[in-house]
Amino acid sequence: MENANQILRHRYRGVDAVPKPKQETDHWRLEERRGEVRHTLILRVGVLEQGGKSSLCIVKNISSMGVQFKFYAPPIVGATASIRVADETAVEGHVVWAKDDVAGMNFFEELDSRTLLRVRQKLKSIRRRNMPRIDVDASATLRSGGRVCRARVCDISSLGARVRTTAPLRAGDRAVLAFADLPSLNAFVRWSDGGESGLVFEAPIPMQIIAHWIDGRVRLSA
Repeated sequence: MENANQILRHRYRGVDAVPKPKQETDHWRLEERRGEVRHTLILRVGVLEQGGKSSLCIVKNISSMGVQFKFYAPPIVGATASIRVADETAVEGHVVWAKDDVAGMNFFEELDSRTLLRVRQKLKSIRRRNMPRIDVDASATLRSGGRVCRARVCDISSLGARVRTTAPLRAGDRAVLAFADLPSLNAFVRWSDGGESGLVFEAPIPMQIIAHWIDGRVRLSA
């Protein structure tokens, strides 16, 4: 009778008729606490720097104490690294685990709430850029305004690049950037300052392709 009364009281309170086992309850509470501090991010591109090398990654979720990310170049577990999203300041920590193509990193210092909020949210239009770029030194051929010239790519992301050319470009013109080991990229010139210009690609380079291309150049220059 006592058990029946307990079940009725639970039903009256609008909860499950049979109380959960303690182990299950403890697990649920742990997940609940983790959910309170872990914030899920979707397709936030980041740059992981470790051992003097830079590689693109996808930040999957982040808290004030650490981050989980998908990598395209395997990180060194146990080694110091830094990670940055968009044009935020890089955050340092150490990689604590890696499995398949996902890794976890603990920060050396806790992120303040304002920085965490900025990283969580999509950047507003007043921000300089919402896609981090990686410094490279790659030769290319650029065609724009009926002219073909040599170019050095100084930095690149899946959305655009900064280039130095032998002939000045004109802002607003269309351009085609050609590499020896990548398909030609249609772009337009966003800005130009003497021999240096900023390009925006008409279509983003798929993340896996640009990440592996960057990793290949890093390994060749090592």
